[in-house]
Amino acid sequence: MSKCAVFLDRDGTVIVGTPTYERVDSLDKVQLLPNTLEALKLLANLDYLIFFATNQAGLAEGLISWDEFNQINDKALQLIAPTGIQILKTYVCPHGEHDGCECRKPKPKLLLDAAREYSLDLSCSWMIGDRPSDVMTGVNADTRTILVRTGVPTVECDKATATLPSLLEAVEYISAQQPSE
Repeated sequence: MSKCAVFLDRDGTVIVGTPTYERVDSLDKVQLLPNTLEALKLLANLDYLIFFATNQAGLAEGLISWDEFNQINDKALQLIAPTGIQILKTYVCPHGEHDGCECRKPKPKLLLDAAREYSLDLSCSWMIGDRPSDVMTGVNADTRTILVRTGVPTVECDKATATLPSLLEAVEYISAQQPSE
């Protein structure tokens, strides 16, 4: 039986990103956005596999090493652990915007790799992020999409299934779409 997933952009969706920090490049910048724990507790109770899908140009730019990225990601995972949610894997594009790679969002490779590795049905899956590139990643992978305004509050993308103020409202929206038993 195929499974459905929720893909979460990390910086600006789960933890503080732009406009506060251009890059989350140190442990002291790993801070949860408001209501994130409440949102993830709700998401943990839904029947989805959960993944991070993140562009990390700071790796390409030499601002952080892989070791530093892993420390930052581990701290984010530790901060959300009390919710009971399990992030199965963090899919990362370590390339810069102009590197011409196959994995940088809005290209769908990160989601397609997860679908292959975990036998996911992308048509019942969701991509949640704070940038149009997150939405377009979901569109390009054939998932439903939610644009959250937790990064730059004025961001728009008319391709999003929904545009909502925060991750909490996004998860409530997904919960409301669940078929009732």
